[in-house]
Amino acid sequence: MKTETKMWLELAREDYKDMQVMAEGKRWRGSVFFAQQAVEKIVKAYIVEYTDKNPLKTHRIEKLIDEAGIDMTEINKPDVRTLSKAYEWTRYADLSYAHFRDKESVKPLLDTAEIVYLWLTKKFKNK
Repeated sequence: MKTETKMWLELAREDYKDMQVMAEGKRWRGSVFFAQQAVEKIVKAYIVEYTDKNPLKTHRIEKLIDEAGIDMTEINKPDVRTLSKAYEWTRYADLSYAHFRDKESVKPLLDTAEIVYLWLTKKFKNK
């Protein structure tokens, strides 16, 4: 495994754990922020390890997945655009307050992040 891949994987793992801790503490905005970051970073790890490209400097997960050539059919193609949009909303107090007020409002985002993150984690198991 490439050194840069290891870096991205460690950062992704840390963000995934932060997502869980924030959700357990009912810190909804933070949990969404780290959910998006965990997925973004594990996709960047995939790009570094499995393509000859450097990851784009973007937070748009859908663009990174396209760049990586990842086919998410196996996990029913979750709409990662929702994570990208939610990430933007976490940066603005009024939007995050309006959209991330309780567990029900963030659960679909956290579920999407968990599905994608855990699925991509398996792609590195034999490395």
